[in-house]
Amino acid sequence: MDTTDSTCEILNSWKEVAHYLGRGIRTVQRWEHDVGLPVRRPRGKSRSAVMALRQELDAWVESRPQAGLHQGNGEVLGSVFTPSLRVPVGEAILASRGLRSQNRQLRAEISVALHSLVSNIHRIQAARDGGDREATTAA
Repeated sequence: MDTTDSTCEILNSWKEVAHYLGRGIRTVQRWEHDVGLPVRRPRGKSRSAVMALRQELDAWVESRPQAGLHQGNGEVLGSVFTPSLRVPVGEAILASRGLRSQNRQLRAEISVALHSLVSNIHRIQAARDGGDREATTAA
């Protein structure tokens, strides 16, 4: 059976399923594991070959929150992200750099606070040990 024919109802590999959904092979494999992408394993084993029915994939996509982005013929109209979440790459890079800078600053502050805490603990222990010695010497 030639599955490259767009009228064929059965997709016989991860590559065909991924192409039909407009995603990468690893993505559709992850979808099977994480969110129940409807694929079948003829041998019944968890790591055997897969097959999928176009109808089931279409129904699965329609049941997802972003159902309006998928057409029944396998074409994907857009990203799985809503348009309101799209950010130009340049802005995303700048935001990422800002977050990295904030992260470095917060890590430095945490480090200073941790060193101060350790120092205070040592000072308290030394004072307590000194007080214990004085109490034992007085007795």
